[in-house]
Amino acid sequence: MRPRQMYARVGVEAALDSLDEAQRATAAVLHALHDRLTPDEAAHAAAQLPGELKAMWAGAGPALDRPLKLHRREFLERVREEGGLANSIQAEQATDAVFAALKEQLSEGEADDIMAQLPRDLKWQWVRA
Repeated sequence: MRPRQMYARVGVEAALDSLDEAQRATAAVLHALHDRLTPDEAAHAAAQLPGELKAMWAGAGPALDRPLKLHRREFLERVREEGGLANSIQAEQATDAVFAALKEQLSEGEADDIMAQLPRDLKWQWVRA
């Protein structure tokens, strides 16, 4: 999936008004997920992303020594704040759309590796996306 297709999908599924808003929401989800993973796993995921999304993923900054212990509520709040989203429903919808698009982009093994690092409540969201 090309980045613009991903932004369009996020925009539709999260009921956002513009492609710019969808791009910000996508970046917010990618940054939160990046910081939730171990440095090795973040690097493995980045290796499978196309250029623009890889740059967005790297925009989260250097991988942390340890993953942030974000559970679903904290993850969605971070997405809402960083993405400038109106409410938690939009954050959840944007997260679902980005997770679904990522799973299409990544190998099944890489998607499983990411899922294995998520807490139960966020893992559930990854699976249903």
